[in-house]
Amino acid sequence: MKYINYFTIAMLLSGLSFSQAPQTFSYQTVVRDSNWNPRSNEYLNVSISISEDSPENFPIYREIHDSVLTNSIGLINLAIGAGTPTASMFEEIDWANHSHFLTVGISEISDELNDSDYLIIGSTQLRSVPYALFSQTSGNPGNPGPQGQTGPQGPQGEMGMPGPVGPIGPQGPVGPQGQASNIPGPQGEPGPQGEPGNSMYQDWLSYTDEDGNTPNQGGTIEEYLLGQNIFEFWQNNGNQGASLEDFFNFLQQGPQGPQGLQGPQGSQGPQGPQGPPLTEINLDNVSINVNGVCYEIILGFGESMVLMLGDIVDCE
Repeated sequence: MKYINYFTIAMLLSGLSFSQAPQTFSYQTVVRDSNWNPRSNEYLNVSISISEDSPENFPIYREIHDSVLTNSIGLINLAIGAGTPTASMFEEIDWANHSHFLTVGISEISDELNDSDYLIIGSTQLRSVPYALFSQTSGNPGNPGPQGQTGPQGPQGEMGMPGPVGPIGPQGPVGPQGQASNIPGPQGEPGPQGEPGNSMYQDWLSYTDEDGNTPNQGGTIEEYLLGQNIFEFWQNNGNQGASLEDFFNFLQQGPQGPQGLQGPQGSQGPQGPQGPPLTEINLDNVSINVNGVCYEIILGFGESMVLMLGDIVDCE
């Protein structure tokens, strides 16, 4: 014999409703454990007994409902009269001449159950009888009586499980554009140093006229120096407004060597007196090195002043 090892409570102040079927009526109750927690989503065996005149009397009818599943709040729904009868028949109950009490028992699921394995969890009087059942056992059935007053409201049930999350709503309209800030952004990093530009001689070689020809392609340095107004050509290549002195200073510049380490800054010396303005250009000791041969630079005059190659001199 198997006995359950804990006490279970059912809410017998639950709903009784009578179906349209003549030999059944509905019954609902909530099954709870000894801590008043609902026994949710469990399979239980349920016995239903009906006694006449007192719940202490021996049942005149008993039926079994096997493997009844409770819901998430421990609620069970039964159709009384539709179970497996174990004592007499449901149709033999004398509804007309006796009051009746309904007793509920529960048991764990087992293949070896008998009557003593069911724990009685409570009894309640059937205050009303289905009219169809009453009329079958009454010798002089009358009209139904007036409807009774509404009973007190039962306790509030437990909160159900939260529903699923709804779909995401449509995207709202774009908001108005904010006011422009007067604060400038941070200055970016300086870019890498560009490649050195072409020399005047290279620009002369790559010169293209209006017809798309390159008349100087393959020309020598001697042809470049003897056939051009170098000063004017130098001015037209990014030195507009430069003076002749600027041009000679440009000619005296050699190729730039690698930058040396920076020395410590010396103390500032006194400012010297202002010198006289430039009145003449001295080309003494000014030469140009062409492929290892040095030429003296002289001034030539025609329609305009030009620089010309002079005699070969020693390269210093």
